[in-house]
Amino acid sequence: MRYFLMILTISTLFFSACSNNAGKFYKATQYVKANKLEKALKLYNDILRKDPNYTSAIINRALVYEKLGEKDMAANDYKKALKLAPKQVDLLNNVAVFYLDQKRPQVAKEYLSKAIEIQPEYTIAYVNRAKANQMLGNNEEALQDLENALGLEPNNIEIILNKAIVNYKMTNFKKAIDGYSEVLNSRPKDYKTYYRRGLAFYMLNTFQNAFNDYNTALAINNAYVPAIFERAKLLFEQGDYEAALADLDVLKTIDNQYAPAYDFTGDIYAIEDPIKAVSNYIVAKKLDPANTKRYDAKIKLMTSERGRKTVINKRLQRI
Repeated sequence: MRYFLMILTISTLFFSACSNNAGKFYKATQYVKANKLEKALKLYNDILRKDPNYTSAIINRALVYEKLGEKDMAANDYKKALKLAPKQVDLLNNVAVFYLDQKRPQVAKEYLSKAIEIQPEYTIAYVNRAKANQMLGNNEEALQDLENALGLEPNNIEIILNKAIVNYKMTNFKKAIDGYSEVLNSRPKDYKTYYRRGLAFYMLNTFQNAFNDYNTALAINNAYVPAIFERAKLLFEQGDYEAALADLDVLKTIDNQYAPAYDFTGDIYAIEDPIKAVSNYIVAKKLDPANTKRYDAKIKLMTSERGRKTVINKRLQRI
């Protein structure tokens, strides 16, 4: 299960009053917006050759380096900027997001906590620290950060969504549904949130509501693979194997590299057609070699009726 907590970033555009490079700086930011990163990088380099302490240019160059995949260069620029402006909260936030992207949430959390200490009403830092806390497994702290953020911006739909996602992870399914519903009141075409709410309904055993939400998600975007897969699982559990297989067949036409679809198809065919089951497990094994042993075990189980029943029972337990 993926958790879709948003990481907010902000371009830090504080100009140097003594710089003669404001025009170049503005043009560079426009290049970044147009995704002309090499041109933006050239301008930032020109600016910094003339004015090495132009802090906003250093920060934005770091952002460009990040986009270009030059992580070491980005890190060096952030270090330079922090020496020049150690209490600039937007900079602290951007450095934190950099470390979140590097899967270093504890370091990110330290920068975000410093930003909040300097500016307690800085909403974006609470949201990003919630992400760091979630990555660290501190879901209670993540929820508190989002509560603090909502105290500052009570109508911010992204924060409401993030809070619902954390509530889901903490198995507070009713609260998650309330949050998702609030989001959908404002964004009725948000198919991903219909899907998320469907998952929460499912966990509360309100299967018809879950089915309805998956259907609504797919009415908005009929190629949304997670909703197709979850609907197939629900149909399978309800005993409608043909409908589940039909969904999986559609899914494979949309994404023929999605190994779980072949694995699931194999489990369904295990009931009556072990040869088809094996052929699907073989495809899944090719697409997902990290789980070769599991697929080989299933293939071996197809040689007996008892083995096939074991596969089906495990699939039902997993659902």
